[in-house]
Amino acid sequence: MSGRAARASVVACALAAVAARPAALRAQSQTTTLTVTGGSTSTFAQPALADYAAGFIDGPTITFNVSLAGGPAKTHTVSVEICATTATLGSGKAISKLMWQPSDASKPWQSMTSSCAGAVDPARTISTATMTKGDSFSAGVKLRMILDWTDNAASYGTIVAMTVNVSTP
Repeated sequence: MSGRAARASVVACALAAVAARPAALRAQSQTTTLTVTGGSTSTFAQPALADYAAGFIDGPTITFNVSLAGGPAKTHTVSVEICATTATLGSGKAISKLMWQPSDASKPWQSMTSSCAGAVDPARTISTATMTKGDSFSAGVKLRMILDWTDNAASYGTIVAMTVNVSTP
């Protein structure tokens, strides 16, 4: 049997095992919810002279809540990541000029990346918590745009994506 066929057999058996579980066990599946509770925009106003002098303009703080419901009473590590969905902030301004920081200032300002794909990345991770069934936590992330004297668009912004990742140690 080839390696590919063996993997397909394992996947098929795993799916059959899941389907064969009693309804009571399937009903206890875990649900992890990430809810943006405020400041769901990343648009920056046209900078004023004081902003240019400071070298940046502060944007909104985005607040969120993470809750873990259902499933077994196991301990999980939950990470929340942030990224942009575009490579620019508009008018050719690079997304790396958009900075983020947890609202509790537990990390220094970080450059925004344009993808949340792949493994959990500390460069995108806003917060990490250890949770069990029924736990929840709230946090936030501040946004800041680094300014250049040539930034003269009426506004800048991008769509910000936030993801939640759950692992069992």
